[in-house]
Amino acid sequence: MPRLIVKDNEVIQLFAHLMVREENARLYDSLVGAENCTDISADAQCVMTPGYRLLRVDHRTRPSSDRFEIALVNDVLKSIAYYNQVVITGIVDLNCRPATQNLVWRSTDSRHSLVLRDVAQKVFFNYILNRYDVILSDNHQTGEGKFFWQRQMSTALALGLHVYYYQMLNASLVEIPDQDALDGLADQLWSENDDQQYHLALISKVILPVGISFSVEEE
Repeated sequence: MPRLIVKDNEVIQLFAHLMVREENARLYDSLVGAENCTDISADAQCVMTPGYRLLRVDHRTRPSSDRFEIALVNDVLKSIAYYNQVVITGIVDLNCRPATQNLVWRSTDSRHSLVLRDVAQKVFFNYILNRYDVILSDNHQTGEGKFFWQRQMSTALALGLHVYYYQMLNASLVEIPDQDALDGLADQLWSENDDQQYHLALISKVILPVGISFSVEEE
């Protein structure tokens, strides 16, 4: 069973290579040169600043269809400003499209600040959630980590979507009805205590049954 990584040192290690210029450029070359590469700017409703593209890449790391990558690339700097690895996750006994877990990284380079401002949220709601119905918090809390997910959950509540708290060890699913309830659960969802490491957040377009269970692939 995978565990929720929330500690700062583990977060840094996961996507440390993207902070290194040469490694970032190497992944840029691999993504833009991939065979199954599609510009999804329009689908995500993102207006791109000249020089930037929002790409979806399929089957680059493995031939199966259980994951894909989304990247905001800058073709002038030949670098990646935003990277999202989306993993398709099985849901047992649920009549909807598969859930996803997305592992998100965003550059801290100030040159990307303006274009990055809305990309993560638009990709989240306009692209991923629009196609897969349910999104689980990433097991690897990357980039902005818990703050990214707290914002998305708060936005989802404001949009009238369904937000849940899932305890993996006992398959307990609890709906979060409002912002006050979300604020009250923050310590449980993102505590650095090892006893809290198997907790996930969910955002869904559909009502989820209490007895739902997830087939979450371990990396």
